[in-house]
Amino acid sequence: MIWNTCRLLAKKQTGEDELRNPQYDYEVVKETVARGTPWTDEQIALEGREVTRNEQRFLIPISFSMFPECQKAEIDGFIQEITKVIDLSPRYTAIQVRIYKG
Repeated sequence: MIWNTCRLLAKKQTGEDELRNPQYDYEVVKETVARGTPWTDEQIALEGREVTRNEQRFLIPISFSMFPECQKAEIDGFIQEITKVIDLSPRYTAIQVRIYKG
């Protein structure tokens, strides 16, 4: 089982610009590990091919009740937007992230 380093990032207001619009940045709220999980045939049928091609799921060893409020995850140096948080209580939480291919 390969576990990758994972940093969970939350959006935080850092100030305002000249027009009083809020400016945001992301700060690390939790450092942990994550493991990529493959899509099953059933999930592909439910979610559709477009979702499964552009998104990936990761398993994180944090219970759902202790999972921090966050919008992005940095996994092995790549920052990805979290689109769904899935409860796999009592030991794990799964996150679904949008992947960016360069």
